[in-house]
Amino acid sequence: WNEGRCRIFLDTSGEVLSRRGYRKSPVEAPMQEALAAAVVMATGWSGEGNFVNPMCGSGTIAIEATLIALNRAPGLLRNDFGFMHLKGFQETLWQALRKKTKSLSKRTIEAKIVATDVSEEALQAAQQNAETAGVRHLIDFRRCDFRDTPVPEGGGVILLNPPYGKRIGERRELEATYRAIGDFFKKRGQGYRGYIFTGNLDLAKKVGLRTKRRIPFFNGDIECRLLEYELYEGSRKPTMDEPLCPEERSP
Repeated sequence: WNEGRCRIFLDTSGEVLSRRGYRKSPVEAPMQEALAAAVVMATGWSGEGNFVNPMCGSGTIAIEATLIALNRAPGLLRNDFGFMHLKGFQETLWQALRKKTKSLSKRTIEAKIVATDVSEEALQAAQQNAETAGVRHLIDFRRCDFRDTPVPEGGGVILLNPPYGKRIGERRELEATYRAIGDFFKKRGQGYRGYIFTGNLDLAKKVGLRTKRRIPFFNGDIECRLLEYELYEGSRKPTMDEPLCPEERSP
């Protein structure tokens, strides 16, 4: 109470909306679903062209990319929301809205979506999560080192979320990993737009390619960037006046 007044809040969500309901098998340091969707949307990919996700972990990025391409509402897997327990909730109207939303979803997509990881545990988790999300049949999962990820012809987006030293991995090993990502982009990425989501810009400099954009994000309390790379055949080293990580620009 404050001078005879009070404020009343109604929880219409219940469990946080970012939890889609499909991630039953997480791995260490998983990306939150809403963040993964935001990162995919920041690349501009919506189902046109292919989507390649090396180092897929528990599959969150690949799954969210598939849901975006299908135009599938992110909350359809949830059966319980806070507003359903409030006075005035209309079950008939709610079911009609769900049915209309489902009708807007596509059944299939032409784009090829590839997700790979070197860890058998991570790949199994990713496949189980994709199965729960109803998109397992649309994602080509492969167990392999990211360097051996198959890249389909036709162009599109290659997006990696490598460790960045805050939670997993040693600095020296990660420097070699980021250099190898740059080599992967140069050798296999022609016709694609390359992206790295990272919380360590010092490691990102090891990629050896000039960034076209740096889009700011937060992964929990970790300040991150989505780095977009211009992919050319062979190596393209920046000039003395052209830094590897230019000043931040708006997307």
